[in-house]
Amino acid sequence: MPITMALVGILSVSLIYVNLNSNTPTTLKMLRIDDVDHVDGDIVDLGTGTESVVVDARPDDPKAVVEVTGDSGFEVGENKLEIKVTGSDNKTSQVYTITLVKPELAGWCETNAELIGNIQGAWEEEVIYELPGYAELEKYAADIKANPSCFTEDLVEEVNTNY
Repeated sequence: MPITMALVGILSVSLIYVNLNSNTPTTLKMLRIDDVDHVDGDIVDLGTGTESVVVDARPDDPKAVVEVTGDSGFEVGENKLEIKVTGSDNKTSQVYTITLVKPELAGWCETNAELIGNIQGAWEEEVIYELPGYAELEKYAADIKANPSCFTEDLVEEVNTNY
C-alpha cells in the first residue's frame, strides 16, 4: 500500500507540474491587414477616410484563440492594433502589435475625406480583385494629381503613370 500511495503522489505532482508549465504555440502563420501581409511591429499608414481595417490573423495552433483590438475608431496620429493569441492551454499568450497611423487632414483632404475614402477603397478593390477600370480613376485623376498627399503612394503613382 505505501508503494501505491507513493506512486499516486508522484503521478499527481507530475500532472500538476505539467499543467502549470504547459506551453502551447502562440505564433501566427499569417497576419494580414486589409489583404496585405504584415509582421509584429510594423507601422501602417492608413488611407484618408479609413475608419476600420480587416485583420486576418491565423495562428499555427488551430485551437488557439485570436482576439483583435484597435481595428476601428482611429484618432489622428498613431493608433495601436493588438492581436492577442492565447494558446489552447488557455495560459500561454502573446500579443502582436501593429501601429496604424491616421493622417491629419486639412484643406481639400479634410473637406473631401469621404470621397477620398471611396476612391481609395475602389482602387484597392480594383487591385485585389483584378478589375481594371473599376475605380474609374480617369474621373478623379485631376483631383488625385492636385492633392497627392491625400492618397496612398501606390494610387498616386498609378494615376501619374497612366492618366
